[in-house]
Formats: sequence, C-alpha cells, structure tokens
Amino acid sequence: MKKVLLTLLLTLLTLSVFSTFLIFKKQSLNKEILIPKGASSFQIAEILEKEGVIPNKYLFFFYAKLHNKTLKAGVYEFKGQYSTVDIYQKIANGEVKLKLFTIIPGDNLLDIAEKLEKEKILKKEDFIKFVFNKENVKKYGLVGDSFEGYFPPESYRIDENETAQTLTEKFLDIFKKRYLPFKTIIESKDYSEFYKPKISFYEAMIIASLIEKETFVEKEKPLIASVIFNRLKSGMKLDIDPTVIYALRLKNAYNGKLTKEDLKIDSPFNTYKNKGLPP
Repeated sequence: MKKVLLTLLLTLLTLSVFSTFLIFKKQSLNKEILIPKGASSFQIAEILEKEGVIPNKYLFFFYAKLHNKTLKAGVYEFKGQYSTVDIYQKIANGEVKLKLFTIIPGDNLLDIAEKLEKEKILKKEDFIKFVFNKENVKKYGLVGDSFEGYFPPESYRIDENETAQTLTEKFLDIFKKRYLPFKTIIESKDYSEFYKPKISFYEAMIIASLIEKETFVEKEKPLIASVIFNRLKSGMKLDIDPTVIYALRLKNAYNGKLTKEDLKIDSPFNTYKNKGLPP
C-alpha cells in the first residue's frame, strides 16, 4: 500500500514538474490569431493549440480557470518568444493588435465613415447612425446636430473590436486635449472688426472647417478666412461648394461633379441657398 501511494505521489509530482515546465517553456512564434467574441476559455485554448501557439490546451484552460480573468476577443499578434503564461497574460490584458487609422485635415464625418468601412474597421452605416445622432452629441456635453468638426486630424491607434462609440470617444479625447483649452480664449475675444462681437467656440469650429475644405495650402487660408468673414459681415451667402457637396453626399446624390442644379438642393448645409454659417 505504501509503495502504491509513493508511486502515485511520484507520478503526481512528475506531472506537476512537467506541467510547470511546459507552461513556462518559451517557444519562438510568428502568428496572428483571432479570438472570436463570446468564445469560452476552453474554446480559446482549443484555438491556440490548433494554431500551434500553445503546447497543451488543458494546461492553458486550467491556468486560465485558476487566475479567473476575462479573456478578451480580438486579433493578437505573437512575434518572438512566448510561454503559455505569456500568451494567457497577453489575452487577459486585451493586448490586441493595433492598427493606425488616419483622419486628415478636411475629413468630414462622411469621409471618416467611408474610410472606416474601406479599412474594414466598422460599417459605414453604423458609424453614421451614431455620429449623426443629436442625443449622442448632448451626452458628451457638446453642441450641434452631429459630431461634425469634433474629430481632429490624427493617426489613431485602434483595435479590431472598435464600435462607433469607442471610436467617437478616442477621437473626442484628442479633441478635448488639443482644442478645448482654447475655448475660453476664443469666446472672450471681440470679433466686431471681422464679423460680430462674439463668436462661439462651435462657430469658430465651423469656420475653421470651411477654410480647411476650401484649401489645403497654408498661405491661402488667411485669404479664404477673409472672404468668409467679409461675406458673413455683409449678410451675403457664403457660396462654398464643399457645403453643397456635403449636402448631396448626405442624400447619396453626389456623383463626383457639381452642377448648377445641385446648387439648388434644399439643405441647411447649402450655403448657396442659406445665409450665415451651416450647422
């Protein structure tokens, strides 16, 4: 009986030592693995074993159960030396593969939506539905009918699990850090010489956006700004083509060429038809 117990004890000890060796043993990897949403710990272990990322699915599963952390979905890149423990920690921490998404100066919400879909990050319709919702804008303490003008030009690091909401929050984080500090300064100045005594921060954003859409050339921007302010002060229509193009795109009616008939489109964004700044 003692001999049997000793044999059993030695066997368990051997298995324990072997398991510990396996779980901490590093191997060279160059893999990209998709962990699907809703996958259980065991399903994830099976995927990792099948892809040759871990030596044993049961070891991974039991280690995951022991530490009881939520394993996060996404695309993971494994390049270099990894042990089962390393892989578990990477997935538990949600260290998904990030990609760069770039918003360039002049990009509006429709441009951003098309880029997101083209780069297979998010469906255009899902993004548009969220960012053109006035109630969503209010939730973030902002003004306007949409998030137009609130997403700064920048290269953003994003992952495969982004939603319209998480992207919006990423974009707004940069906006708040980069531009909000100037809100008080902008709204405290007197602009009577150019337009009217006071300009709201939101109006300043619209004007900046119009200038950006009219030209990318820095030395031309002061001239464009001067024309816009002169027309606003004189009560003239701004007659800015990009605003008509925007109105047409909102109705999926822009074919790449602007016609005289297009200038008559009924839209608050049409500066050929309406005086003052577009919304």
